[in-house]
Order: sequence, then C-alpha cells, then structure tokens
Amino acid sequence: MPVDANHADAAGPIAGQIPLTLGVTAHRDPPNDEIPVIEAQVQALFQALEERYPDTPLRLISPLADGGDRIAARVARARGIELVVPLPLPVEEYEQDFQDPESRREFRDLLETARVVDLPALAGDEEGEHDRDEGHDDDRVRAYARVGVYTSDHCQILIAIWDGKPAASRGGTADVVDYHQYGQMIPRPYGDNDGHDDGLDNRRGLAPDDTDLVFHIVCSRDRPDGAPADGLQPGTARWLVTDPDRKEIPDIPIAQDLMLKRTGAFNRDQLALPPDDALADRLPGWRDDLVGETDLVRTATYFSRADRLAARFRSRYRAALRLLYLFAALMGVAFIAYADLDRAEMIAAYLGLFFLGWVVYRIAARREWHRKFLDYRALAEGLRVQFYWRLAGVSGQLRNDFAYDNFLHKQDVEIGWIRNVMRYAGAPDAPASSRAREVDAVIEHWIGEPGGQGQLGYFEARCRSHRRHVQRTERLVAVTLWVGIGITIVLAFFQQRLEETLVTAMVAAMGILPLAAAVREAYAHKVAEKELLKQYRFMLGTYRTARFRLARCESVEDKRALLRALGEAALDEHAEWILIHRERPLEPGKL
Repeated sequence: MPVDANHADAAGPIAGQIPLTLGVTAHRDPPNDEIPVIEAQVQALFQALEERYPDTPLRLISPLADGGDRIAARVARARGIELVVPLPLPVEEYEQDFQDPESRREFRDLLETARVVDLPALAGDEEGEHDRDEGHDDDRVRAYARVGVYTSDHCQILIAIWDGKPAASRGGTADVVDYHQYGQMIPRPYGDNDGHDDGLDNRRGLAPDDTDLVFHIVCSRDRPDGAPADGLQPGTARWLVTDPDRKEIPDIPIAQDLMLKRTGAFNRDQLALPPDDALADRLPGWRDDLVGETDLVRTATYFSRADRLAARFRSRYRAALRLLYLFAALMGVAFIAYADLDRAEMIAAYLGLFFLGWVVYRIAARREWHRKFLDYRALAEGLRVQFYWRLAGVSGQLRNDFAYDNFLHKQDVEIGWIRNVMRYAGAPDAPASSRAREVDAVIEHWIGEPGGQGQLGYFEARCRSHRRHVQRTERLVAVTLWVGIGITIVLAFFQQRLEETLVTAMVAAMGILPLAAAVREAYAHKVAEKELLKQYRFMLGTYRTARFRLARCESVEDKRALLRALGEAALDEHAEWILIHRERPLEPGKL
C-alpha cells in the first residue's frame, strides 16, 4: 500500500509533524518537599515551549527511573505530550531497581501509553546479560550510561533535574549532562575498557553543536550531604550552553530559537502537501513490503515531503528571479528609449517596472522561497543518503551514526533544524537485520546505470543541462558583442547615408544588446551555472568510480564501506551546493 504519513495517527512513529524532542536526566532521590516545585518548573517549561513553537509538538524521552524521570513523565502525560521510553534493561530486570510496589505499578502504567525503545535489543545484548546477581555490575552501569547517551543523542533540549555536583557514581546525571554538552561519556557506554577504541565514545568533534542546550532544574538529594552545589538554590531553573565554565544564559539562544522556528515552518509546509502516491518513483528502492519498518517509513516519508517542497519552492524562486531580471532588462530598455528616442512615457514605464520588481522581491523574501528551496533540497539529499545507508545496513543500530552526523556541521547553526529532522526521521525502532541481500539492490537503485533512475543518470542529465545553459550564455555574449561591433562599423562608414530613424534605432540597439547580454550573465552568475557544472562533473566522476569499485568488491562489508564513503561524499557535495546558493540570495539592488 502507498505510504501516506500526512494523515497518520499523531501518536504514531510517522506522525505528520516533526517534534521538538526533550530528554530528561535526573536524580532518583529528590526530597518529597521539592517535588511540587520541580513539577511546576517542568510544567512551566512545557507551556513556554508550546506557546513559543505552536507548530512543533513536544516529545519527551524519559527512561522512567524513580525520581526526576517520573516527575517529567507525569507532567508530559498530563499535557498529552508523546512519551518515549528507552529501556536500559529488559522490563523485568529493570523493575528490580524499583523497590516500592507503587513505583512498579506507576512504571507499568506510564509504559502502557509510551513508545518503548528496547536498547538491549538495539545494541545486540543477549537476554540476561545484565543480571546483577551474577556479578555484572559493570555491565549494568554501562546499560544506564547507554540510556543516558541515547536520551542525549535524540533530543534538542536536555532537562537536567540535578544538584549541580559531579556524578557520585559512574554514568550518573552529571555525566549525562557532560555528554550532552561536550560529547564525552565515562564509562564508555558502547566499547570495552581495555583501551580498544570502537569509535563511539564521542558524539562529535570539537566544533560547537546545535543540540547542546540544557534546562537545569536545581534540586537537592534526600541524603545527609544532599544540598545542591554552592551558589545554587533548590527549585530554581537556568539555561546552560556548552562552555568550559558551564555558561548560564537567560533564554534559548537566538540561533537555536530560529532553528526551532524553522522546524515549525517545515511542519506547516509539509502538512499542506497532498498524499504521495508515487513514492517508489521518487525514491528508487522503496518497496511497499518495507512499510512495517517504521524507521525506513519515516525516512522515506520525510524524503518525499522534502523533495516535493524543494521542487515547489525552487519553481517559485526561479519564477521570481526570472521576473526580476526581466523587469531589470525592461527598465534598461525604457531608460535607453527615453534617452535616445526622447519618449517621455518611458519614465512612467521605468517606475512601473521598478515597483513591480519590488513587489515580486518582497513576496519572495517574505515567504522565504529561496531559503526554503535550499533547506528542503538539503534535507531531501540528506534523507536520501540516510535511507540507503539504513536499507543496506550501513548505518548503526543504536548509536546516532546517521547521515546528519556528517552533514552541514560547519554551516550556520540555524541550518541545524535539518539535522534535527534527520535525527527524528532516522531514529531506529528495532534492530536492523543484516540486510546483506539489500546491498546490491541499493547499489542499483542509488547509483544506478548511466541514463537510468539512479544518481549516475541524474548527474549525467544535470551535466548536459548545465552545459547547454553555459553555452547559451556564452553564445549570447558573443553574438551581442559582434553585432554591436558590426553596428559600430556600419555607423562609422555609412551614418551619413542612412535615415535618421534607422540611425537612432541602431544606436538604441547598441545599448540594448549589451544590456541583454549583461542581464543574462548576471542571471547565470546568480544561479551559479558554471560552478554547478563543475560540481556536477565532479559528482558524476565520483559515482562512476564508486560503481566501478563496487563491482570489484568481494564482500558485503567492503561494499558497505564504499557506500558509506559515497554517502559522505554526496553530503559534502551538497554542503558545497547549499553554500554556493546561499551566497546568491535575491537582492534587487544588485541585479
């Protein structure tokens, strides 16, 4: 059956809107008298975010441990906020941490209405691996560290119900906060402790991230030394951003606020789209029998939406751009007609054309056609890579080694909303199969053959198209140059023999022809014809090389390694593409 997530159940895994995801990490033992204040702070945060971002529904990730995790989950459920529960251990074993029967009942009650993520299954743990009665305390600690990493990796804002002190035990609340802000967790939640580097210790490099925001609710702990860190008062709240001194700020940073508002704009745009009945045509490799794999469905669905929106806003942007250059050319003609033909009505035409151009520019700028075209195209390309990586078993299961980890990190933080969509669309819900049988199919659908549906065919077509555009511009410039020279020669030798009207027309043509060439060249520069031709040629060579090398691979793992490298190259290419175009916005004053 065709996938139509536009009208999906709002609580389902392919819900129509991209959520603002909050995670919670918290102490298990806040004093009873502080719980109402903590609840009030969580309530106020949810309400403020709902009012500030009305087009972006909230979602809470909570492991449902005793204490702060439960407080946040109760408030979320009361407000109708989707609850996601990553389980560090199998349910029966996890419940052993809840000594109070009432706590176990509440845990089961909250679990019934939540979306559960089975982290042991995603990580490939065997049943019973974490049985603490058999002395596997380190494994259990690692499981809790892993749930903290998962919560951080999949949220944009981390709620920390925390005393502000360093962690009293490994993998505690303070360690999760450190990981969220600095990308480092000790103990290592995935690898071993024998010095082996599994490549999953650090979430990112040294560059600032766009998901490092922490909402710190200060609490005490129900123990003799449970007072908060010096300078902190129980029940107060503050925003923290990444900084060696753990910098406190009064509100959500401007760039991240813009990032979240753009997520809301995408939600408005994509929910207005009609259902997509041609997903297999839009994303070669999609099959209806994949509909049961919700992570693939989400990725494919949001790819389709982003792809259609990019095409829609590209058409609008290009139409506006062409109108602006047409008006600019006609304004030049009107000015030449006024100067050379002494036609007074040309002044009125000049002003009228200027006004029409200004109206077109204001509409395009106000509705953000250029920005949306670029952002939605970038999102679609990132999701394309994510889909094929996941389908071929290239991307990991538990860790967030999705395409967005490699995408646009050097660009403005406001583009971070694209990575948030990719994070949500590609989050795994179940262990990936080995997918060995899918690898060759992915190669055929993604890379394809020359002249086919895949990226080889696409870049061949783009090279041909842009080569024609560049050649047309060059021919127009050459023709106008030589025609202008010819008119000059004719006037130099034969002006006295020609009628005055013809001379006047020829002089006007000498002004109009270079103007037409200049407008065409300016348009070609604005749409980056020559730069994109070079880029498309480079990517065509990249896909040809990948196809050749993949044909020589002897194992599935070798093919996956090449597919990963190809995806990273495609993401790098599109980052360059978006930079080229972002440097060429609509600017009427520079036409």
